[in-house]
Amino acid sequence: MIPYIIALIMASLISLIPQSSRAEKAKTIDELVKMYDITRCIGCHRDKYEEWKDSTMGNSVVDPRVLRGWRTFIRLELDQEPTLSRKDLTICLNCHVPQIKDATPELVEHIAELVIMAVEDKDEGKREYARKELSKLNLNCLSCHHLRARGFEGEPEEGVLYGPREITSSPHEGIGFKTKRSALMSKSDFCAQCHHCPPSVPWEQCPTLYTSYVEGFLEKGRKETCQDCHMRDVDRSKKSGGWNHRFYGPDDIEFLKSAITLNVRARPTRYIDMYEGRFIPAVVLEVELTNNAGHVMPHG
Repeated sequence: MIPYIIALIMASLISLIPQSSRAEKAKTIDELVKMYDITRCIGCHRDKYEEWKDSTMGNSVVDPRVLRGWRTFIRLELDQEPTLSRKDLTICLNCHVPQIKDATPELVEHIAELVIMAVEDKDEGKREYARKELSKLNLNCLSCHHLRARGFEGEPEEGVLYGPREITSSPHEGIGFKTKRSALMSKSDFCAQCHHCPPSVPWEQCPTLYTSYVEGFLEKGRKETCQDCHMRDVDRSKKSGGWNHRFYGPDDIEFLKSAITLNVRARPTRYIDMYEGRFIPAVVLEVELTNNAGHVMPHG
């Protein structure tokens, strides 16, 4: 059953990946990075770049939890299931590195080998080399503002950068891009592209972060979007009109505090050990936990 579901999800994901107009596919990580170079964005968006580069999105591959999860997926699924191979790591890379659509199957296989090396190799030098190579891959400006900007609605237009607001000027002409608005980018459906399954996968077969958000948040009358919580400052005091690109998550302690209300009451007591015939000191704990987030926790 599990291989069938994986195959169904993979087929759906592949069908949603826009076909690249590039005749040549990237054969190396450096070639793929060059295709989606974002250094030209830094000049005008230095603040967003600084927020992004240390965020979970800026480290969507080399986060230790991601690498360990992928290692397990490779070892226990891709290497064990006869119908799959390491080239099928695209099921993960499609969201963590959307640019992978312009990579050769051999490059995907190489990335899988680097993941194994980064997690398992006994040589720290080799592990560090693998992590350094993999750190070149991430969700970057073009991942969201181009590749995923139109969501499941269709392919992005070639040479267009998308933003969440109306555009009255042409601020990106100097670097070879037109600029258009994508209303989707300010909606939770934009995030659902990677935090949910494709529309072709039955809802009940794919409980995700997004289904939790819909069922446990929207259907109870709340209206906040993913962006309202994860791309606004924690104290909600800054009203600049734009989004931050830190992408707040559980690794930010102040943000985590805002998501959970935890009350703990403790009192000392003792209980009788009937076998030893003595009192043993103990503590009685009463824990009251309230989830203020827009979805179940933990999740991803």
